Amino acid sequence: MTHDIDRTRLRDLMRRELDRFEQDHPRSRELFEGAKANLLAGVPMPWMSEWAGPYPVFVAEAHGARFTDVDGREYVDLCLGDTGSMTGHAPKEAVDAIAEQAARGITLMLPTEDAAWVGAELQRRFGLPFWQFCLTATDANRFTIRLARAITARPKILVFNYCYHGSVDETIVTIEDGVPGARIGNV
Repeated sequence: MTHDIDRTRLRDLMRRELDRFEQDHPRSRELFEGAKANLLAGVPMPWMSEWAGPYPVFVAEAHGARFTDVDGREYVDLCLGDTGSMTGHAPKEAVDAIAEQAARGITLMLPTEDAAWVGAELQRRFGLPFWQFCLTATDANRFTIRLARAITARPKILVFNYCYHGSVDETIVTIEDGVPGARIGNV
């Protein structure tokens, strides 16, 4: 059975949804437009510009598994900071621990006693001898690629087709007709 797709109706529905989005998110639009003056593409990180609408919603605050945008709309956050907040946003225990550490100093460029303790605890829990810390998926992948190349002396790495591996150029590839190449938007 063949069903014809009414493209005119689809365009009308899409326009209606985009109009509704813009009507419901005026403050996000205002912030987005203003951010273009000093943020590339109006967002802190390039992937944030890949939004289904004409601009992303701007977040006002987040607690647990929900966040509220600057226009007062609440959302269930199905990404949870892309694993950084898998236990939820702003859990009291983490907020208290971060505040306590911030009072003693953060973003140090030298090791701390806590870092040594965490390394030992990770070793105990997972049975792997050495650990390195990073703040992003990009750093984790960059470090891993560098280590793998140093250990194996191999120039090539394996990446999964169209998966996210941080913003590491050599991992943002896709395979077309059996040939790996740069993904659209990465050149």
